[in-house]
Amino acid sequence: MDSYDSVMAAQYGGNHYKDKAIQPWEVWEAYDMNGWEASALKYLLRYKSKGKPLEDLYKCKHNIDYLIAKIEREMKYVQTSEPQGQSTKVFDDVVQRLQSGTERLAPVVSTKDAFEFWGTPTAVSNA
Repeated sequence: MDSYDSVMAAQYGGNHYKDKAIQPWEVWEAYDMNGWEASALKYLLRYKSKGKPLEDLYKCKHNIDYLIAKIEREMKYVQTSEPQGQSTKVFDDVVQRLQSGTERLAPVVSTKDAFEFWGTPTAVSNA
């Protein structure tokens, strides 16, 4: 028996996995699951045979709830991170404040006035 077979044949703390046709970790690997996905599957597969069915189902649900919250958060972040969406929101907010009188536009200054105030630009040396 090679080391892989001996690892697959062993289980510590019961036989709720090793006596099945496939091990949960074989599914995890085949589906490239992350920790939360793998953990949810583990609890779902063992809830009938480990002796604490409700506890395992709640653990499974907790992992799935985390995955749902994580994906919802990512979707919300993506939706609000799109430049067009943010620009539109900022523009709409400014228009709303202008219309309500809580925002004032800065006066437009001519280039001539700006140069008189700040001085003329000087060349910047890269040396």
